[in-house]
Amino acid sequence: MESSIYTYVARLRRSFEPKRTNRAPSELLVGDRSGYLLQLDPRQVDAYLFEEHLADARRLQKVGSPTQAVTAFDAALAFWQGTAFGGTVGPFADNERTRLNELRLSACEDRAKLLLDLGRPADVIRDISPLALEFPLRERFRHLLMVAYYRSGRQADALAEYRDARQRLISELGIEPQDELQRCHTQILSGAPELTLYSTGPQHEPAVAGPSWTAPAQLPRDVPGFTGRRREMEGLHTFVREAEASGEAGLILVNGAPGVGKSALALRLAHELADRFTDGQLHLDLNGFSADSQPMTALEGIGHLLYGLVQTHPMPYADLERQAALYRSMVAGQRLLIVLDNAKSAHQVRPLLPGSPSCLVIVTSRNRLSGLTTRDGARRMTLGAMSDDDAVELLRRFIGRGTETRGHGDLQELTDTSCRLPVALRTAAEHVISRSHARGAERLASLVRREDLLDGVDADGDELSSLRVLYSWSYRGLPEESARVFRLMALLGGPDVDLPTLATMAGHRPNVARQHLNPLLNGHLIRETCLDRFTFHDELLRAYARELGCGEDFSIDHARPAVPELAPCAHSAGFGISVPHPHMPLSESIACSGGT
Repeated sequence: MESSIYTYVARLRRSFEPKRTNRAPSELLVGDRSGYLLQLDPRQVDAYLFEEHLADARRLQKVGSPTQAVTAFDAALAFWQGTAFGGTVGPFADNERTRLNELRLSACEDRAKLLLDLGRPADVIRDISPLALEFPLRERFRHLLMVAYYRSGRQADALAEYRDARQRLISELGIEPQDELQRCHTQILSGAPELTLYSTGPQHEPAVAGPSWTAPAQLPRDVPGFTGRRREMEGLHTFVREAEASGEAGLILVNGAPGVGKSALALRLAHELADRFTDGQLHLDLNGFSADSQPMTALEGIGHLLYGLVQTHPMPYADLERQAALYRSMVAGQRLLIVLDNAKSAHQVRPLLPGSPSCLVIVTSRNRLSGLTTRDGARRMTLGAMSDDDAVELLRRFIGRGTETRGHGDLQELTDTSCRLPVALRTAAEHVISRSHARGAERLASLVRREDLLDGVDADGDELSSLRVLYSWSYRGLPEESARVFRLMALLGGPDVDLPTLATMAGHRPNVARQHLNPLLNGHLIRETCLDRFTFHDELLRAYARELGCGEDFSIDHARPAVPELAPCAHSAGFGISVPHPHMPLSESIACSGGT
């Protein structure tokens, strides 16, 4: 045991003093018969510096220099990085941890009081709201928030804060709020003029930028090689201008099929607009369609957004309504750009929408999210495949040298194989590059098959490179019967199918079959070419659905109970249909006759 201690001490000394020779005495970790002592300059200890700046802030506060005091408080609080003495056990560590944390909370309270005196209630709401949520029984936090809300013209929020504080104190401690909090409540109800007065200092002294908060800048790296989409970008910029001109909260929805480039387009727009949103940019992947198939809840989403705003440990989760109210309070009046990527439903997104028209929210989703347009006023852009010219340009950019000698028709054939989807085009380009030994082939398209595009490329486990994986995220979320209809459509001949034929094959009445088609339409897996005629969004999706339906038995015998007016006729003609192979065509008469 003793030898192990010597070994650990030696390692620590080498780490603390790498230039010290083995025989030289240590100047930091010294030892005697009673044990070891770490000798540090006090100015190397965060706790010491925290208390030094705190004492300076209290002195400035006492002599009536509120602006300088706020700066000193910010300097003190900047030394907090997690829990004091984190991981250390024992009575001394426990007592010091409690003492230092109380100093921190008192410093936050005194700083907030100074901000109120300086006429900055919005800063108090931003900084104290998460602390009041974390320490709901600390009445001074509540008092400061009530005054800040009242001075911001938000009397209802101030009264709600009191009600919540009183309810918690009674239910958890069995006591009423202290006199100071009750008196503040009475003053708010009566509109007491003294509650609107600033006690010291100029009423609107310029804000002091402290080290305790930095505007969030969460946008991921812009998509390299972004090509084309000029018309779509112009349309999105028009949406932004219309929202600003109308004074409405800006809400843009970009949706479309898997792999069509929704996230890339939204991210490019966000980067172009970022400089206009001076209070920062927030970015959140809502995980609506992903490998683990567990969409983020609205409550979790608000927690992540609050973390980005306050830049401390994540907010403790409370009920959704209270978290959403806190979130709206913190973003009120700020120029924020918020990107909510990969959303599943309108219910998931709605609590994350700010109430302030100064913010802009960009949402992307495979689903239509019609509730956001009808109820929340979102401006929707449904993204389709790239134009022919843009798709060819993307291939030229990624395949590189040599494509300039290829005719437009050669590259056009490859874009057709890729259905002009950005993910498929990049995958096709990678296959062409990797098969350089066959570059002498007469046609580039001969180097790439649709099966290759579904497989993706070997990207060290990057599942986003596989269209099959991207499609599976949508497919797994379908209702069982909608998934069955999706597989069935791929086994029917012809470019599209009418509703009566599909209903007959699926064993449903047309109105029921239409209900099962709605999730496919909503998720942009299929589209309606004209009234009651449907086709896949693209041929790659058809190929994926055909793989899923391989070997499945779709028999019109199954339709007799559901469609009595159709099934007996088919059955009497010996019209049972089984499709054991995805490439086996159905009778042309079935595809064209509407199933009658």
